[in-house]
Amino acid sequence: MSNVRPQMDQQALYRTLREAHCTVLMFEDHPQFFGNWRAHFKRGDDSYEVVCDNREGWLTLWKGKPSASVERLREIQIPRNGEPDVLSMLHSWLQELGKGRT
Repeated sequence: MSNVRPQMDQQALYRTLREAHCTVLMFEDHPQFFGNWRAHFKRGDDSYEVVCDNREGWLTLWKGKPSASVERLREIQIPRNGEPDVLSMLHSWLQELGKGRT
């Protein structure tokens, strides 16, 4: 059993965001730091950031701009083994945003 998590498939992430009517502003991938990554995106007039901290095993969705106030909307801990599909979880969160539930 390995503690190494796979890197994010950037194309699959972009596809998931586009399907949810989001525009990707920036994607940062840090494979040298345990495969950590983050993506900044917009949906309508709102800005968001999704952060995957693979070292600690957290996936977090933030609303707001880094230079302004931000609000943590969702956060889950990803189990080391049998981890859920991160893109499926993100897709679910984005669907909730589309329904106006944050």
